[in-house]
Amino acid sequence: MSASAAIRLQVETALAKRVPAALTLKIKQAPELFSTGIGEIDAVLGGGIPRGSITEIAGAASTGKTSFALSSIAAITQSGAACAWVDVSDALSPESAAAAHIVMKRLLWLRMSSDRKKPAADMPGSRLEQALTATDMLLQAGGFAAIVLDMSDVRPQDATRIPLQHWYRFRLAAEQARTALVLLTQTPCANSCAALALRSEPASVRPFSSNGETALFEGQRYRLVRERDRNESSALHRKKLSTRAEWNSGTPWSRVR
Repeated sequence: MSASAAIRLQVETALAKRVPAALTLKIKQAPELFSTGIGEIDAVLGGGIPRGSITEIAGAASTGKTSFALSSIAAITQSGAACAWVDVSDALSPESAAAAHIVMKRLLWLRMSSDRKKPAADMPGSRLEQALTATDMLLQAGGFAAIVLDMSDVRPQDATRIPLQHWYRFRLAAEQARTALVLLTQTPCANSCAALALRSEPASVRPFSSNGETALFEGQRYRLVRERDRNESSALHRKKLSTRAEWNSGTPWSRVR
């Protein structure tokens, strides 16, 4: 045994009882995943969205972000867990949520309010500020398997001005509460604080009707691109998974046959 190896063994032996983990490598455990309820997306994500971290889905309007979130929350509430939806612009449709098979009694819906008598610039607390405060309170309270912070209608210039410390605080709180925090944004704003970063975009457009039938919009095809996944355990895991998936979202009336 070399002199350096002997010294290392002596130090480890001396510290073994006093500081057990001082020289022990910490192995990161794979996070628990929540299924999104969409098979094509779960295949790309290796099972679903991670619990205890931030998932950010960025994209323009009508690119499937809300449909993705509704499907994910539906799968989680159907498993018996409670979820929350922080709605910055009061845009969530309860009818659409119910049609997506969300168990409504297990969903807390927070709608941000505003004083319509005052211009937005004169309001001391904007809807976005209210939403950030509400999300912080929900994460600190715990008990929610997933929380959606819907900022889909927030202008990119406003979303990117959110101080980075908010996202650091949310990341730590989500980890401690074991909550999946899902951000819906037009442009990425959580940066490195998001363990999973996705981009949504429209895929091929389907015609409204064919063969002279009455035109009726029944669904849209979307594409989801996996841009970053810090939960990937190895290079082999990254090679096996595709980086994108296409999926269909149907309208409520198209499900009734």
